Amino acid sequence: MMLNALFLLQVLGVISLIAAAVTVVRWQWQYLWLPHQIQGPRLAKRYGRGSWVLITGASDGLGKAFAQELAQYGFNLILVSRTQAKLSRLQAELGDLGIQVRTVCADLSDTSEHTYSRIADVARDIDLSIVINCVGVTIHRRYAEVPSDTLRHLISMNVSTTAIVTHTMLPLLLHHTTATGNRGALLNVGSIVGRFYWPGTQLYGACKAFIDHLTVPLAYEYREQLDVLSFQPTVMATAMATGTEPAAITITPQMAAHAALSHIGRYVTSHGHWRHALAAALFSVLPSSIRNRIFLSTALKMGEAERAKDA
Repeated sequence: MMLNALFLLQVLGVISLIAAAVTVVRWQWQYLWLPHQIQGPRLAKRYGRGSWVLITGASDGLGKAFAQELAQYGFNLILVSRTQAKLSRLQAELGDLGIQVRTVCADLSDTSEHTYSRIADVARDIDLSIVINCVGVTIHRRYAEVPSDTLRHLISMNVSTTAIVTHTMLPLLLHHTTATGNRGALLNVGSIVGRFYWPGTQLYGACKAFIDHLTVPLAYEYREQLDVLSFQPTVMATAMATGTEPAAITITPQMAAHAALSHIGRYVTSHGHWRHALAAALFSVLPSSIRNRIFLSTALKMGEAERAKDA
C-alpha cells in the first residue's frame, strides 16, 4: 500500500512538473516570442487590407501608438480625441503614409447621445474592421480625497465611453464580417489595476474591472465573427503617468501597442509586454497583506506626483 501511495505521489509530481513547464513555455511564447514578430501581414490578411480602424483617445499615448503602428500596416483610421490641434497634426503625419485618416473632435466625458452619434456618422460609409477603445484617465488618492467632479469624470471616461462606443460600433464590425468574410476585432484597453484590489487607486481599478467584465464575454458571444481582446497593461511613459512611473515596469506606448496587436486574434486577455505580465504574475502570488501595503504606498506617492503636476 505504501509503495502504491509513493508511486502515486511520484506520478502526481511528474504531472505537476510537466504542467509547470508547459505554463512557462506558453508564457514565453505569448510574451517573449510573439511580440517580436512582424504583425502587419497577419493583421492585414485577417481583418482586410485597406479596411478601417476606429481608435478613441487617439491623439496621445497608447492611442497614438496604435494609430501609428496600424497606419504602417496600411489600415485607414478614424481618430477620436478631444483636442483638434493634436488630431490634425497626427492626421497630417499619418496621411503621409498613403492612408486615409478621418478625425472626430469630441469630449468623451460627455455621454450624451450627440457625442456617439457623431462618431457613428463618420464610420457609417466605410468598412470598419477594428475598434480600439483606448481613452482613459486615472487618479491616485484615498477614496474620500477624490473630488466629486473627478469621480464623475473618471466613471464617464473609463466606463460609459467604452461601453457605449463598443455598443455603437458592434453592428458595423458585424457588418464587416458579413460583407467581406474577414473577421472583425474589438480591443478594449483595461489595466492590470482591474485585476487586483488596489488601495489608493480603487476607483480606477473598479472602472478597469468593469472593462474586463464587459469585454471577455463578448469574445464568446461573437466568437464566430470577432476577435476580442481585453488588454491589461501596467505603467507606460505617457502624459497621464508623467512623474509617477515605477521604472522597473514602465514601457513606452509603442512597445505596449505592438505587444497588444501581436495578441489580438490569438488571446482573449493579455498584459501585452513581458514586464507587465511578469508584474501580474508576481502580484498574484504575493500575500494580500503585503500586496496591499505595496499598492497603497505606491499609489499615494503617485498621488503626490499628480498633485505636484497640477499645482
